[in-house]
This record gives sequence, structure tokens and C-alpha cells, in this order.
Amino acid sequence: MKKQLSVWLAVVLTASALAGCGSSKEAQTQPAGETVSAQGETGKTGTTEQAPAQDGELRVAWWGNQKRTDDTISVFEQFAEQNNVKFTYEYNSFNSYWETLATQSVGNNMPDIITQVTDQFAGYINNGLLVDLTPYVDNKTLDLSDCEDAYISGGYYNGGIYGVPLGTNVMTIIYNPDLFQAAGVAEPEGNWTWSDFVDTARAIYEKTGVQTENVAVGMPRYLLEPMIRSKGQSVYSDDGKQFGFDDSTKAEMVKVIQDCYDLVQEGVFVDPEEQLLWKDNSERALCKGEAAMGMNWSSVFTTFSSYYDLDLAMATQPVFDDGTTQGMYLRPAQFFSITKDCDNPELAAKAISYFINDSSANEVLNGERGIPAVTEIRAKLKETAGETDKKVYEFMDYVLEYCRDADPTDPSNSKQCVEILNNNVNEVMYGQMTAQECIDSWMEQSLDILAK
Repeated sequence: MKKQLSVWLAVVLTASALAGCGSSKEAQTQPAGETVSAQGETGKTGTTEQAPAQDGELRVAWWGNQKRTDDTISVFEQFAEQNNVKFTYEYNSFNSYWETLATQSVGNNMPDIITQVTDQFAGYINNGLLVDLTPYVDNKTLDLSDCEDAYISGGYYNGGIYGVPLGTNVMTIIYNPDLFQAAGVAEPEGNWTWSDFVDTARAIYEKTGVQTENVAVGMPRYLLEPMIRSKGQSVYSDDGKQFGFDDSTKAEMVKVIQDCYDLVQEGVFVDPEEQLLWKDNSERALCKGEAAMGMNWSSVFTTFSSYYDLDLAMATQPVFDDGTTQGMYLRPAQFFSITKDCDNPELAAKAISYFINDSSANEVLNGERGIPAVTEIRAKLKETAGETDKKVYEFMDYVLEYCRDADPTDPSNSKQCVEILNNNVNEVMYGQMTAQECIDSWMEQSLDILAK
């Protein structure tokens, strides 16, 4: 444990040095009802306080743009009015958020409620920085009774509950039905395999010359993960020190990467050199109507459809041909967690419960962080959603049949492993590494990282 804690402190101290003067400032006191403007995209930290003489005080921290900031503050102010609570809000750009939080964790000065993500989650838990929410769930202070388990299981870790998902999405194949129709190729069905995907991409290209985005470039882990899970295995072992798949699955993973390289050579996939130069999603071939398929999160579907007013659709992710179980899972977009520095965790749990369960609050939030976990709230938001947003709600209902519970949260140092895989896959696509070398090198380097 001492070694683990020393590694953690080294990481956060490094982040503190990087943060420099970017650490959290003293909260600026404002008259009741006034708010300091956030500049989330430019990295400035904003804070606001309500009038004094309240029954409780809480600090809440998140990252995001101005709309997320305004809506989040609006919801917590509703709770404050009803419960006589004083809030301080700390919001920032993504990178500055984590730098500031690292500095605060060293100084035992973290906000009471913080926003978490899956690749940071385990590190904060293992180093004793987050509170187990189980007692507050058990006594219904934090009410999760109306949440479907598939939507909240990502917050479970080592027998405890350390985060409540603020919204959920799923990795999906996004495709253009008009291009399928032009090629005379059937649209994908829910139980399709990797071979089906490859055959479909080839058929569309052969009949129309329309390419498919290279689904291995950018997020190869999320391409391979549902395939691994479809064999009842996992990317990482339960203890996070090893991989969770066998040699047979490894061989199939090599074949998937090789198939992607072959499809590049055949012209079926978009050239990786072109794909890696896209500055933002508006430049993607899929979003411009120039590619038949691509892979991304369901949460970006509306945005992808809107750039050029395309009538896009979503399909499940392909799994291994010999898969025996569901490979997909619902992924929390973000969590709210309570930190060890919180003096009133019961009040913090009550505030999170309001954020998750209150209908009027969720009308304000409108699923901006992802699809809500509460069934009734999802149904209400779906009723008022536009046609494109409605497709997302419908797909999330549909895809549950092809999902099972998420695996234990990623090891705290797994981000380095993902980066190695990303780089190796790019090397394969440029012909600088074989698919076998890609997976071998990734596993060898990752095992050294995971063992630390």
C-alpha cells in the first residue's frame, strides 16, 4: 500500500507542478442569486456562493462548456432553495480540472462532490480519496431504486459504490442508410459479427466506391473490447495486474487489426493519413456523407447528424464470429462522487440524488451528459426530444439486449496502455509494424505498466 500511495503522490505532485498557478482560487462571494460567469473552455475557474446563514455548505466541481455550467448551477440552486444549502461551484476546462483536483487532493482540500471518469476512477478509490456511497444508497438518502442496473453498474468497485453516473452512452457503429440503399446492401442487424462488418464495408465499396472510416484508428480499445467480452472474457483481469483474455482471443484480435490494414490497402477504409488529419468531427467522412460507416459514442450521434443534415442511424458493435455472449455495455459518461474531504457526506448524497431523480432538474439538464439512468425520466425526455435525439433514446432501449454489465473499472494506470495501443495501431496502418507485433508489443509494455 505504501508503494501504491507513493506512486499516486508522485503523479499528483507532477500534476500540481504542471498546474502551477492554475490551482483553485478562493471562492468569490456574490449576493444571493448572482453567479460568476464560467469560462470552462478557456481554463478559468468560476465560483459562486449564495447568501450566508444556511444549514449546510457544499463544494461541487466539474468541467465543461458554458451551457453545462449554467444548467448545472441552475439545478443545484433549485436544490439549495428547497434545502437551505449554500453551494460553491468550481468549474474548468477538462485538463485544468484534473490538474487542480490533483493539487487539492495533496492538500486535503478537494471539493465535496467531484466529477469522475472511468479511467481516473480506480486511482482515486484505491488511494482512499472517494467515499463508499453504499450506506447512503441503502438508507435511500441517495435513491437509486428507479435506476436500471445496467445504467449504474459502472459506479461499482470492489463491492462498493463510489460514483453515480450522470449520464450513459454506448459505443456504436454509426452508418448512413442512404449509402447502404444506393449500394443495395442490407442494413446491419443487432447480432452481426466482425466478418459481417468487413463483408458489408467491402460490398458497399465494390458497388459504389464509398469508403468506411477506419474503425481501428483513434479508439482501437473500444473496437476490440466488445469482441473480447463476447467470449466471456475482459480486457483486464479483476485485480488489474494482467489481461483478462486467453491466447485464442489474442489471435483473433491480431486478425481484426490485420483485416483493418488489408481494408486500407484495398481502399475500402479511409486512408489513415487523411483520417488522422481531421481537426474536428465536422471534417469526418461519415459526417460529410462521404463514408458509409464509422464508430463512435451514441452521445455524439445528434451532432454527427447535424453537421450536414444527414439521416444517420446506429447499429450494434460487431463481435467475434465465435462469440457466445453479449459483448457491449453501457458506459457512464461521467460520475458524481463524494470525496474523503467532505464534512457532510449525507447532505452531498442527498444533493446527488436530487440531480439524478428530480424531473424538473432533468428537464434543465436534458441529457447533456448522456442518457439518464432513471427510467421515468428517460421516458419523459424522449417524449419531448427532437427526431434525431429520439433515435438515441430508442437505440439505448434497443441495445440493452446486446449489453451486459460493465467489467470492473479500468486499472488506474491503464490510460498509458491505451495510448500504446493507439500508437501501435497507427504504426500498423502506416505499414511500420505488423498486426502481430502491434498486439505483442502492446501487451508486453502494458504488463510492465500494470504491475507497478
